[in-house]
Amino acid sequence: MKVKVLGISGSPRHGNTDTLVREALRAAKALGVQTTFLSLADLRVEPCQGCYQCYGFYRGATWERICYLHNDDVSSIYRQIQGADGIIIGSPVYAFDITAKLKALMERGAPFCHYAASELSGAIRYKVVGGIVVAFERRGGQESALGSIWRWAVGVCSGLVVGAPPFPPDHPPQGSFLGGLADTCDSRHPLGEKGVTRHGSRVKPPTSGIYNMRAARNLGRSVAQTALTMKRGMEALRKEGYLFPPLPLVAYPEEEIREGSYLDRIRRGESNPPAYQMVKF
Repeated sequence: MKVKVLGISGSPRHGNTDTLVREALRAAKALGVQTTFLSLADLRVEPCQGCYQCYGFYRGATWERICYLHNDDVSSIYRQIQGADGIIIGSPVYAFDITAKLKALMERGAPFCHYAASELSGAIRYKVVGGIVVAFERRGGQESALGSIWRWAVGVCSGLVVGAPPFPPDHPPQGSFLGGLADTCDSRHPLGEKGVTRHGSRVKPPTSGIYNMRAARNLGRSVAQTALTMKRGMEALRKEGYLFPPLPLVAYPEEEIREGSYLDRIRRGESNPPAYQMVKF
């Protein structure tokens, strides 16, 4: 049974975040999972404008058309998220939060939530998610930025959030047990790809660089180990006859449901909800 871990770098450029996410993926791969790296830097991600067309009472998102307003790369990104068992999400810290581009991607995940009542609601449940964040200062907003990743994981994926506890190859101190928290304040070139590593440090010993990479590797291992446990555990439960309950969707008032929408087609018996959903009128 293949277990897949997707690493997403939410930076608008190729720098330290790419380095940390790739390091986490290398550590994850060593535990026997398949890994894929994805950078948002070269992709188009438009922010949500709250038009509600992806909601099931209006038109309803599909895998062919997640968004009816923007024709960008978001659909293909979420398809990769859907195909992954574990997700490592990285971001530099901008104004004590994740980047605007990564935030836009998360906003566009609305049709996957139960309250959207779309065909995609519940399609990316049961993912294991871990976060990597990097700032210049050691206390430069890493934890508040990490909170945005956690909220998306819980709200959109109904997922399991993991941190970066120490593993034998990278013992304490390892940066943080919350996730892959990193800083570049000791670096000669804090904005370069090697700013988070020990090799670019301007101080000795290169403590920050050592802890940064330990935290990234431990985060990768934690995501991989938990994804392996979760996927194989769920498969074992299915073999024992356990049926994972479908996601009950929000029931919109009859007068709110537009003709031809996802919920209207189900109400008329023209479409059936996927097995992972429960629709009531």
